[in-house]
Amino acid sequence: VPRHLRAICSLILMATTIAPLARAGEPPLGLGEALAISEQRSSKLAAQSFAVTAASEQIGRSGQLPDPKIRFGVDNLPVSGPDAYSLTSDFMTMKRIGIMQEVPNGEKRRARGERAERERALESINLEALRAQLRQDTAVSWLELHYAYRTRDTVEQLVRQYELEAETVSAAVTAGRVSPAGAVMLRAALETARDRVLEQRRVALRAQAALAALVGDAARRPLGSAPDTTTLAHSPTALITNMEAHPALRVYKEREALAESEVALATSSAKPDWSVEVLYGQRTPNFSNMVTVMFSIDLPFDKAKRQDRDVATRASLLDRARSDSEDARRAHEADVRAMISDWEISGERTRRFEKLLLPLARERTELALAAYRGGRGDLAAVLEARRAEIETQLSLISAELERGRAWARLNYLAPHEVKP
Repeated sequence: VPRHLRAICSLILMATTIAPLARAGEPPLGLGEALAISEQRSSKLAAQSFAVTAASEQIGRSGQLPDPKIRFGVDNLPVSGPDAYSLTSDFMTMKRIGIMQEVPNGEKRRARGERAERERALESINLEALRAQLRQDTAVSWLELHYAYRTRDTVEQLVRQYELEAETVSAAVTAGRVSPAGAVMLRAALETARDRVLEQRRVALRAQAALAALVGDAARRPLGSAPDTTTLAHSPTALITNMEAHPALRVYKEREALAESEVALATSSAKPDWSVEVLYGQRTPNFSNMVTVMFSIDLPFDKAKRQDRDVATRASLLDRARSDSEDARRAHEADVRAMISDWEISGERTRRFEKLLLPLARERTELALAAYRGGRGDLAAVLEARRAEIETQLSLISAELERGRAWARLNYLAPHEVKP
């Protein structure tokens, strides 16, 4: 009984020296809730939402006529002679007031409206791309913290096993079953395992800080169950064949469309705009009043050096946007294929650890322990077998984490993902 009490006290001491990373008494933080919190807290999403709103406001007015202009003044005012500065003496003097309206050609107005729509579409897909990236980052951070906790717990399990062995090693040395060197080896293994617990605590704290940057204080809550990372929301084949639906690539397509609208707008500038002006001239009381109607039409002079240059500039920028889009598509496809390979291979490794390697490591531990208890083996073999078993468990956790990272990146590439 005292031995068990000492073991319990040791565990309590470990729990107090390794400060808990999660606050007790609070509901677990599941991945779905973490995703929702990160979206609510994201200042980037809020800023991009304002950009979408701003672009939307321009659509209604982009195709409208410019505001009319009011014109007023005095025509033919004498400045010399007996009628100088008189508004009524000379019959040519008149006070005039009128209104002028500029009328851009219809093609230009349509092109402006199309450009405004393309700008809103670009801002909207930028918002979707930011949301997808945020979900990927949040899911990866959540999984990294989850597996950091699992790794910490696994190393603590090794510490507890070594502590139990340390409780009986003195008696075993006295009885001659364990050499003094074996006892020292056990103490060294125990302290090494404790050091690994501290190191893993550092890793977990860093992972918690990364998640806290996305979800705030909710990162201090205990985590819920991990999602099923063995199944993707979209099959690997669909992720490749439907890459155009990924927000990260749709951004480039919308940039192409915006560049095309800029070409159309530059082309429309080659057609003349016109304006109309209506003026009312007052010459009373001595002379009759007059009305003036004037029309103005642009004269595109030397198009080759003016309007054609603008069109050529916009066409070159369109070619650039298309090249950027193709380059982004190739890079994105390579990234997706690499992530699919990571997900598939880490999944295969996980299955091998679960079905083959971990059972073999446990069997080795059981055989070494049985031999030691029966006086046919030494303590070093037991320590090595247990260390190897723990290392195999840690390798399994590492493989699961790699699969989880790839799952998170792939699962939130496209819209309409499954709920975790």
